[in-house]
Amino acid sequence: MDFRLTEEQELLIQSLEELLQREVPDSLMAELDEAKEFPYKPWQALADFGILGLGVPEEFGGTPADIQTMTLVCETLGRHAFPLGIIYALGMITIRDIVQFASDEIKQRVLGGLVSGDPPVALGITEPQAGSDAAALKTSAAFQGDDVVFNGQKMYCTLAGMTRYIMLMTRDQQIEDPYQGISMWLLPTDTPGVRCNKMAKVGWWTIPSYEVYIENACVPKSNLIGQMNNGWPQLMANFEIERLALCAASLGAAEGAYDDAAAYANQRQQFGRSIGSYQAVQHLITDMAVKIENMKNYVYKIAWMMDNDLPVRHEHAMCKLYVAQASFEVIDAAMQVLGGLGYTMEHRVQRLWRDIRLMRIGGGTDEIMYNIAGPQLLKKARK
Repeated sequence: MDFRLTEEQELLIQSLEELLQREVPDSLMAELDEAKEFPYKPWQALADFGILGLGVPEEFGGTPADIQTMTLVCETLGRHAFPLGIIYALGMITIRDIVQFASDEIKQRVLGGLVSGDPPVALGITEPQAGSDAAALKTSAAFQGDDVVFNGQKMYCTLAGMTRYIMLMTRDQQIEDPYQGISMWLLPTDTPGVRCNKMAKVGWWTIPSYEVYIENACVPKSNLIGQMNNGWPQLMANFEIERLALCAASLGAAEGAYDDAAAYANQRQQFGRSIGSYQAVQHLITDMAVKIENMKNYVYKIAWMMDNDLPVRHEHAMCKLYVAQASFEVIDAAMQVLGGLGYTMEHRVQRLWRDIRLMRIGGGTDEIMYNIAGPQLLKKARK
C-alpha cells in the first residue's frame, strides 16, 4: 500500500484548504450553527470550485475521481468545517446509487443540479419501527396505471425538508423475505402528500433532520431506481463507501480538535508556565495523536482496498466502529485540555463535541458494526 498523494491530489487539497480558509471562516460556521441554518453559501462555494462534481460522470458535469481522492476531500472538509464533511459524505451514497442504478432520465434530471450546488438527495429509509432493523420498514408503493402511490412515514431523514428529492425505500409486504421486497424510488419533495417536520437534535444544527409523512404521494412509475424489489442490494452496494466517507470527516474533525488543543496547551499559562509543559497534558496530547494516526491509517487502508476492488465487508465495519469511538475520545480530550473555554459556546470544540457523538449512531450504530464484523471474522478464522 502506497499512501503517497499524487501531484494532482496535493494540488486539489491545497487549493481546497485555501478556499475553505477564504470562504468558510470558523466565525461563519459558528453563526450558522447558532442560527441552525444549512451552510448554503459554503456549499455553493464547493460547487463553484468543482468539489461536488467529483465522482460524477463527465456527461453530467462531473469529474472522475477515485475513492482515495474523495476520502481526502472528506477529511479536509471535516478538519476545517465538519458539517460540510458530513453533508458531502451523506451525498456520496445517494449519488452513487443514482449513477449506478437510475435511468438516464433520472440521472439527467438530478445529477446536474447536485454538481451545481443543490443539497444532496436525502435517504429515506429509517422508520419509527425500523432503525437498525432497516428491512422492517412499512412504507408502501401501490401501482395505479402508469403511476405509483406511496404511503408511510420516515424518521431521521437528514436534509429531506430542504432538498429537491428523497431516495425513498419502500417494501412489498406480500413478499415473505423482507430483503427481497424492498424497492428504491426517486420522490420529489414537492409532491402533494409529502410533509416534513424538522426534528430538534443535540448536535448537527446546520444539518437538519426530519420526520417525513407520506400520504397518497403519487409519482410516475419511471421514478423507480434500478429494479423492482432489488432496492436492498442496491442500497448495500454503497453503504460501505458512505461509512468510509463519514469516517474520513470524523478523522478531520478530530484533527481540528487536536490542532486547537495543542495550540492552547502551548499558549495557556498556569502557575507561571504553559500547561503543555505539564506531563498530564502531554499525555493527553500524545494519546490524541496516536488515535489520529491510527484512524488515518485505517481510513486510507479501506480507501486503498476499495480502489483496488478488494472486499471490505468486515474491514469497513471495524473502521467505522473504531473511528466513531476514537474521534469522540480525541475531541473529548481536546475539551479537557481547553478546560472551561472548551465548554463555552464560543469555541468550536463544543460544536465538534456535540456533532461527533452522532457518529456512533448514524450510518450504522456501534452495535451493528460489531454484528457485521464479528461473524465475518469468525468465518475467516474457520478457513
